[in-house]
Amino acid sequence: MRRIFCVLGVCLLGACSRQETAAIAATPTPAATPQPRLLVLATIAPMYCFTKNVVGGLADVEMIVPPDAKARGFAPSPEEVKRIAQADVIVENGFGFEDWMDRIEASGGLKPGAIRVIAARGTGPGIPGLPGDPDSPPAGAPPDMTGPPDPHVWLDPIMAIKEVQNIRDALMARDPAHANNYLANENQYEAALRELDDSVGRLTVDLKKRNVTGVDSTFNYFLSRYELAGDASKKAPADVLAGTADSAARLNTSRMAVVLLDPMENGPASTDDYETRTSANMQKLCKALSQ
Repeated sequence: MRRIFCVLGVCLLGACSRQETAAIAATPTPAATPQPRLLVLATIAPMYCFTKNVVGGLADVEMIVPPDAKARGFAPSPEEVKRIAQADVIVENGFGFEDWMDRIEASGGLKPGAIRVIAARGTGPGIPGLPGDPDSPPAGAPPDMTGPPDPHVWLDPIMAIKEVQNIRDALMARDPAHANNYLANENQYEAALRELDDSVGRLTVDLKKRNVTGVDSTFNYFLSRYELAGDASKKAPADVLAGTADSAARLNTSRMAVVLLDPMENGPASTDDYETRTSANMQKLCKALSQ
């Protein structure tokens, strides 16, 4: 009889165990709380293009300066200021080009913990960068410039690559869960920019005229990259004058060829507009220098 009770006890325990297991299996696993998507704001069209190519679909990317607005002297509307206050990351070129961002931050208009990415840092020799940046002056070195660098570093595709890398590094630090994705996206876009640099450079190979004088410093980086900047020390006459539509009034009225180039200070929120406009600028220059 004792054996029968033992067997019954084992069976009952087994049945209870199976019921408990079934109950546990039937209990739904709590769903993981989704992390909110980052809101990344880019100031002007080139910064949007660079940022969106690094971000891909990992965050929401918006452009602050409207496509048809003048970026110089831009004053954000109250609605735009409110949107800026919601941003997790703000990507700007820097070097005074977006001085209105300084005023917004000084007034406490940024979200706690928001990151301002100064994309132009360390884009070339003599341009201020982050500590340890090999392209930046060593600590304590005398400055080579009396004022801030010209901000138009984005016009040079190689300098643009450094801006893209700075954006990548900031996003990886702010959103480490997607660090590998940002790195992969940046690698892909950097390859496209290097191809752009090669294709733009190939347009200049057979040019005999190469002395381009800028009306101001806007295109200095771009012209120097492709060895088209005139050498003022040699006092050689310029083959072509280059400027923007806004500087047209300062261009001389002689028979010298004048080329109006696109500074890309504004434009559409696009992922490929930078490449298109860079190529168009060089094609205009090459046409003028070939005549």
